[in-house]
Amino acid sequence: MRKVMVKAWEIAKKGQKKFGGNVKEYFAEALKLAWALIRKVRITTSAGSRNHKSWVAKITGKHPKFKLDRSFVNSVDHNMSERYFELVDGIYEICDAGSRQFIQIVKGNVEEIDYSDVMEMVA
Repeated sequence: MRKVMVKAWEIAKKGQKKFGGNVKEYFAEALKLAWALIRKVRITTSAGSRNHKSWVAKITGKHPKFKLDRSFVNSVDHNMSERYFELVDGIYEICDAGSRQFIQIVKGNVEEIDYSDVMEMVA
């Protein structure tokens, strides 16, 4: 909680410097932004290869042909050996060089879940 408040005051002070006025005027919106920043989860995968790509996709519902409808997430950063993704609350499929798993993020907490659980959640 302390981290969120400190971050919110930093954001509010930046807003005051840029636009003027009182810091307290910016605090409510800054608090919303701070919570969003704190709840983001950073996931790391290998860079993959030609035959085994690495990717992360948010599960958005059911698909008539492929069973799950996915929205692929762009990596925020990468180097020769790793890719980095920033994720918010939701259900995700992670393919790390051919190895697949499902995770659920709730309030910044990551939990690995089974395919059957995912199918129940999107039903």
